[in-house]
Amino acid sequence: MRTEGELRALVSLLADEQEGVARAAWDELLGAGQAAVPFLEAAFDDPDPRLRGRVRALLEELRLEALELQWRRLAQKDDDALDLEEGCILLAALGGTVGRERAVASFLDAVAGSVRAHMPAVGGLRAMGEVLFENLRFRAGEMGNPEHHFLPSVLERRRGIPIALAAVYILVGRRVGLPVYGVAMPDHFLAMYAEADRPAYVDCFNQGQVYRYETLSRILSRRGVVAPERVLSPCSTRVILYRMLGNLERLYTGVGQSRMVGRVQRWREILVVKGRP
Repeated sequence: MRTEGELRALVSLLADEQEGVARAAWDELLGAGQAAVPFLEAAFDDPDPRLRGRVRALLEELRLEALELQWRRLAQKDDDALDLEEGCILLAALGGTVGRERAVASFLDAVAGSVRAHMPAVGGLRAMGEVLFENLRFRAGEMGNPEHHFLPSVLERRRGIPIALAAVYILVGRRVGLPVYGVAMPDHFLAMYAEADRPAYVDCFNQGQVYRYETLSRILSRRGVVAPERVLSPCSTRVILYRMLGNLERLYTGVGQSRMVGRVQRWREILVVKGRP
């Protein structure tokens, strides 16, 4: 383990004009992990632009390494113990939105309170639709907009891609004890409200449009899906997070962020259990 004096010296060497020396210092500090963070933060606003730039880049790398460790811990849990909200928060942090856990939880709690207040009069399914899509006006977002992928910004802007809006639906519904799940369609993502007699499939990307099993089964059959009943079954939290990462991989590929593509691919691999999500 490096001493405090050694860590301070290594930070100063990040500005060395000899690239090999600076690279070696970078590697040593990266290997020191979180122990190096206070010394890097002390140089965050250093007047030397070379040092300042490398310090900030290394702090971001260490942040992502620590975040990946949290992701590994989450992925090691059994499917029943995987927390969708925690996973969405970690994905948002991967995209650069940090420190929003309490704000997200407070917002979802408040929305759940509104749903709970509506339920005695209209029932759970209708209460969810009225609150989320009529009152709060959650609407379809753009696949190419990062803010429409990540839960904190989806809640703030009320715009999201299908799976992000479905995640909002699920997280709110579960807060009030409703039987809500995700449904991983081949090229779309729905929420399911598992009513006792027949499930309702909610297209959160289409202002909460409700479909019944028979309708979706016919659509899938016409598209050549062999076993629509499997596609229309609830999927696990692991599958939801895996699909979210797939969307992020396509997003970062489209904008040429190869390092983020590599990190997202690694997160997908971490999430895989026994060869499948």
